[in-house]
Amino acid sequence: MEGKSSLETVYKLHLNDIYKYLLHLARHPQTAHDLTQETFYRAYLYLDNYRGEKLKPWLLHVARNVFIDWHRKEKRQIKVSCLSVERHLRSKQAGPEELYLLSEAMHEGLKMLASLSHNQQQGILLCDYYGFTYQEAAELLDISPANLKVSLFRGRKKIKALREREVK
Repeated sequence: MEGKSSLETVYKLHLNDIYKYLLHLARHPQTAHDLTQETFYRAYLYLDNYRGEKLKPWLLHVARNVFIDWHRKEKRQIKVSCLSVERHLRSKQAGPEELYLLSEAMHEGLKMLASLSHNQQQGILLCDYYGFTYQEAAELLDISPANLKVSLFRGRKKIKALREREVK
């Protein structure tokens, strides 16, 4: 990663993934935006710690550390505002029925995810949403791959049970 143009390329390639990851963690769009900017700032500052490993997992690790630092400072967890979700969905030019269905599905998905433990939430986000391998996700969470697999199994099982309960 040398030069201004390569830093800009890295930023453009990974901006959306870092933002989405931090949005899942912070559960507030503006906070996620601020933490995303802080992530790239810290990545630039600690560029000498980058050892040639895969860039996206390294950036997500930096993002996770930025979130942990922020969370420790704030000592509170911000919940997603239904209004901010609706505003975001309206900007996508969907029809009223589609907006309602998307908003309801997102609200229910966030509720289910919030009912899981921290490692279960993170495991599902990293493996199921972002497509990380178990090894990569375990390294990001600083847990063993076996522990991650147990967390994933239990989290997926709980979400499945919650969905089945909704259908009945």
